[in-house]
Amino acid sequence: MERRLLWVLCVHLCLMPWAFGTMNSGSQIVSLGLSIAGLWLALAPREIRMADGGRTARGSLWPRLVRFPLFWLGIVFLFYVFLQGMNPSWKFEGDPARWWLRRVPHITWLPTGIDAPFFRFDVWRQLIIYADVWLLVCTVWVGLTRRRSLRILLAVITANGIGISAFLAWEQLGHAVELPQFAALPGYSELVATFPYKNIAGAYFSLVAFSAIALATWYVDYGQRRLLKSTPSGVWGVAAVILTVALFFTLSRGAVLALGSSLVCYGLWLALRRLRRPAAPDSNPALTTTVGIVFLIFAALLIHFLDFSEITDRFNALATEQSSEFSVATRLQARSAALDMLRDVRLRGIGAGSFRYLFPEYVKHYPEIYLDGKWLWEHAHCDWLEIFIEQGLAGSLLLLAGAGWGVAWFARRKFLWHPLGVPLLLGCLATFLQAGFDYPFQCPAVLATWAVFIALAGRWMDLETTS
Repeated sequence: MERRLLWVLCVHLCLMPWAFGTMNSGSQIVSLGLSIAGLWLALAPREIRMADGGRTARGSLWPRLVRFPLFWLGIVFLFYVFLQGMNPSWKFEGDPARWWLRRVPHITWLPTGIDAPFFRFDVWRQLIIYADVWLLVCTVWVGLTRRRSLRILLAVITANGIGISAFLAWEQLGHAVELPQFAALPGYSELVATFPYKNIAGAYFSLVAFSAIALATWYVDYGQRRLLKSTPSGVWGVAAVILTVALFFTLSRGAVLALGSSLVCYGLWLALRRLRRPAAPDSNPALTTTVGIVFLIFAALLIHFLDFSEITDRFNALATEQSSEFSVATRLQARSAALDMLRDVRLRGIGAGSFRYLFPEYVKHYPEIYLDGKWLWEHAHCDWLEIFIEQGLAGSLLLLAGAGWGVAWFARRKFLWHPLGVPLLLGCLATFLQAGFDYPFQCPAVLATWAVFIALAGRWMDLETTS
């Protein structure tokens, strides 16, 4: 049964950045169906190894799910979002070219939302995304009972990231894929890798690069403990380099800065960890030479075929007089407009997925970024702020309660020197930092991968503790 579950999870998490990166409604419904199927397989009766050693018995993992605090917090949070959808305070009217909001009667003491078209985006679309992520986390936590399964899932996600980076290279060779449905929105005219926005693509590559780093670190540690002559750590190291290069080609400076910060933390952690451990045995020189040759060939082909001028121009701007002047100034003004919005909605919130509809009312007071309505701002470029505006105090406290439980859980297991858990969490930290000045969590593929990586790290350490 676990093998079937692993297949479903691999297919699901690999399809998300390809088909679900563009965030259309049909793919989100398919994704939710795969999550439901995954949890059903996780809870189906199977042979379970008993705690006393080698004995096995047939049973279900329902008790483990019931003991999982995020399962109950997720139910409460999803019900909260459901109430937002059932109690709209605004109604969307008009057509895609010209639309407005109309006040409608609602229950003032209940959570509220905006009644908008499902295929454009609304509370119900956001509810599907949240339910999808919640089901994925519960499935990984409950259904995967072997560290080998976790390792395979992580390896498949990393290999899929390499495939997406190859697609990005294909685009760089002059095969850009246009997005006519997003042509009116700034930064959405064509795909970047499989995503409609460069910063979202950068956030995904940053995450997957750290999955490769986590695998490389774990294999090095595993080889040292088992006194193995060689391990696949070098292969995963090369994969991390490829994914980091792909991130640079997205031209997302925010993702690069967030990744760089986490890499610095990783380097310091690695140095301190090595100081605490005895000297490692010599690695296999043949493997080291082979990996080095492969990497040099890859680098030579990359330099020969791809155009790096766009990257250098993009990052040279940081050292010039303009120094991202337009990008930084517009985002600061958008944040000011979002703060104005927060002061008006106070602690009640406006509904999941509803930020994009009410935000123009506040952006119009900043003519430099409004341009008489020609520039449509769908997000605040700060997920921390946007999620709080949508969920209000009650919904945000539920999310913070889940985060607090996770922090306490990792702290109790003394995760600080774990060879796989720490790199994965540092990758998630990079995305969280980027969410402070961008909106990576508004992409279902990035949000789901981020949440699954945290669940993978926690589940791995849990299996080590109980084995």
